Amino acid sequence: MEKAKLEEFNHWWIKGKVDSELALPFKKDIYSDIEKQLDKRFILALVGLRRVGKTTIIYQLIEKMIKEKISPENILFFSFDEASVGLNEVIDTYKGIQKKDFREEKVYIFLDEIQKCDNWENELKKYYDLYPKLKFIISGSESLFIKKKTKETLAGRIFEFILTPFDLSEYLRFNNIKNEDYKYETKIKPFFIEFVEKGGFPETFSFESNKEFKEYIKSLVIDKIIYKDIPKTFKIENPEFLTTLLELISSNPGMYIDYQSLSRQFEKDRRVIKDYIFYLKESFLVHMLGNYRKSRISTLRKKKRAYPSDNALIYLYKTNIDEAFFGKMVETLIVNKLKADSFWKNANEIDIVYNDIPIEVKYQEKINSEDFKPIKEFMKKFSKKQGIIITKSEEKSVKLQEGTIKLIPAWKWLLSKDY
Repeated sequence: MEKAKLEEFNHWWIKGKVDSELALPFKKDIYSDIEKQLDKRFILALVGLRRVGKTTIIYQLIEKMIKEKISPENILFFSFDEASVGLNEVIDTYKGIQKKDFREEKVYIFLDEIQKCDNWENELKKYYDLYPKLKFIISGSESLFIKKKTKETLAGRIFEFILTPFDLSEYLRFNNIKNEDYKYETKIKPFFIEFVEKGGFPETFSFESNKEFKEYIKSLVIDKIIYKDIPKTFKIENPEFLTTLLELISSNPGMYIDYQSLSRQFEKDRRVIKDYIFYLKESFLVHMLGNYRKSRISTLRKKKRAYPSDNALIYLYKTNIDEAFFGKMVETLIVNKLKADSFWKNANEIDIVYNDIPIEVKYQEKINSEDFKPIKEFMKKFSKKQGIIITKSEEKSVKLQEGTIKLIPAWKWLLSKDY
């Protein structure tokens, strides 16, 4: 590859610092956990949805290292998002420019969107095993490229962080709301409502129009994944159908996935439906929950419920958000916050089961006796002594024969660390 191209990616070699437009001052909560792993031997992987800040964190890490007197020339960055070159070629070009001896010097190599580089996992393994002083930090926008290709090739050599869109506490911090203000509902509630509706993609926070917001989500998140990332990884023939399924799920968060029914509706083989939903899930666009059972295997075999991975996807497709549907958006936010993997359906239904605790989302003015029935049934059936109802404003603990049910306002629960 051309030396000039690599020099363009690594402007700190010349300037001695990272451009401030790239290493933004705001740091996600997960940043400090990632930073602590920089001096460890293993490969560090940052994975997650497009536009959630993976590349920004990479630049922030590079900026930190330069400030700590690590030579800028010992830090290599390259993105495979737009450039079609091999990993060998990138590293050979770097060695040609900087004349580094990998056996003698500590070198940090940041590789963005690495899943787009052919045979990356074998090349990475080769360098990792040959040169103990190399530290690799990689990123990618699909989870499968980590799970599938590292299972054998990089087993025991890699540590993964999953990056998500902003949560409510990060959104408040971004808007200069301090922790001591959390006790004031009137101050938090307007930000909470806006966050529930539009989700956590940081670059959208400054947008003034819905048109600008929706064009961003469609073109820079969804279209990039559906028409570029997924087809390259999975060789699919009909990316438009991915959009159809994503719109269906985003417009109906929490919908049951009945492959047979969807097969009839769209006149497609149920295996195609199943594969395409799997692709949406592995690209972080969709989150799936299974029906809770005592047996984990049983849970995996039961019918699924699907949610979009961020409320911005709902806002893109849903033209009318009334109060009832706003409650579904609150539910979606909580599912994604918990990275929940279970709901429960019997005669009654529980929205989320997390760490064996039943959680119901009832975003309404008043919680009545009927609203307690599903949780009471779950607690009795599985001998659990606590449950949670996420409310609009009610807050109290109710002691029943089955156990204690806590009622917590949604905005307060989302800011709590106790779940």
